[in-house]
Amino acid sequence: MPYDEIILGQGLAGTTLAWSLLRLGRRILVVDRAVEGTSSRIAAGLMTPITGQRLVQCWRWDLFWKTATEFYESVEQQTGAHFFDRRRMVRLLSNEAEQGYFNLRRKSDFADLVAAPEPPLNPESFDAPLGGFEMLQGGRLQVATFLDVSRQQFTAHGEFIAADLVLGRDIEVTTNGVRLPSLGVEACRLIFCQGYAPDNPWFSHVRFNPAKGEILTLRIPGLAESRIVHRGVWLMPLGDNLFRAGATYEWKNLNSEPTDQGRDEICRRLQEFLRLPVDVVDHSAAVRPIVHHQYPAIGLHAQLPQLGIFNGLGSKGSLQAPWIADHFARCLVGGCELDPAVDLHHYDRLLIMGSGGSKFNFRG
Repeated sequence: MPYDEIILGQGLAGTTLAWSLLRLGRRILVVDRAVEGTSSRIAAGLMTPITGQRLVQCWRWDLFWKTATEFYESVEQQTGAHFFDRRRMVRLLSNEAEQGYFNLRRKSDFADLVAAPEPPLNPESFDAPLGGFEMLQGGRLQVATFLDVSRQQFTAHGEFIAADLVLGRDIEVTTNGVRLPSLGVEACRLIFCQGYAPDNPWFSHVRFNPAKGEILTLRIPGLAESRIVHRGVWLMPLGDNLFRAGATYEWKNLNSEPTDQGRDEICRRLQEFLRLPVDVVDHSAAVRPIVHHQYPAIGLHAQLPQLGIFNGLGSKGSLQAPWIADHFARCLVGGCELDPAVDLHHYDRLLIMGSGGSKFNFRG
C-alpha cells in the first residue's frame, strides 16, 4: 500500500512534520541518512522570548511558545520519555545601548516576560556592571533525545527507513506521486526536510544563507547557577559542573569541522562576564539551514505538487517547528492556503516583483 507522504530527513523539521501528519491520520514514511553531527543534533534547543542586540520579542512568541510546549509535552506523554524543560533565563546587558532598549521596552513591549533576576547572580561568578533581567518564559529542548525517541517510535510502527538517497537518481516523480525504486516504496507526495541542501534539483531556486555554528561543552567547577545565562553567547547548565556554551556564526567555511577560532571566540566572550576558569571537554560544529529571507520556508513545487519542502528553521527551530509543521500538515491534508509568512512561493513572488529579499512588511 503506498504512503500518503514520504518525509526525506529526520531532523527537527522532518520529525515535527511526521508527528503532525500522523496526528491527522496520514500514512507516512520517514527516510533519513541516520548520521551524527547534523545541525539539529548539536543544536542547543533554546527557546528564548527576547533576543538580539535590540532586545526584541521573538517573532510570534505567544503563538509559537504555546504550540511548542503543548506539542513537546504531548510527545513526552505518548512516548514516556523526557526531553523538554521550561527554563528561566537571565540576560545580562552588554552596553549602554542595550540598557537603553531595555528601559524603553520593559514596561510596554514585554512587561509580562521579564523581572529582576531572583535570586541575583552570584557576583563572585558573574561580572554584570550594567545589570540584566530574568526571562520568565523560556525552555530547552534536548533535540538529540527528541529525535532519537521519535525515531524509535517511527521504527516500531514501520514508519522509518535508514537510507542515503541520491536525489537525482533515487527519486522518481510519477504522474500521481513519487517512487523510491531502491527502497521499493511509493507515496502521493515527498517532502524534503534535509536542512541545508543546495543541490536539490527540484528546489534549486531556494536561496540559502547558511551559517556554520560551533558549540562547546565545558567543565566549570564551582559554578552553581541553574539558569541559562545570555550575554553575547549563552551558557547552559547540564549538571555535575558541566555546561554548554555557544554559539558562533560563520558564513564562509560551511563544514562540520570544529575550529580553534570558534573555540577561542566562545571562550573570549565568556570571559567578558564569567569570572571562573573553564575547561573545554567537547567541541561540535554544524551548518544551520538558514533561508535567505531569514524565516522558514514551506510549500509545494509549482509544477510538481507531488514534491514539497520544509526548510530554513535556523537557530529558532525548536520554538518554531511545532506550529509550522502543524500548519503545513493541515494545508497538505485539507488544501488550505499557507500562511504568507512561511509560504515559499509568496517569497518567490516578492523577489520577482523586485523587493530584493531585503525588506519585508508581510511578517506578522
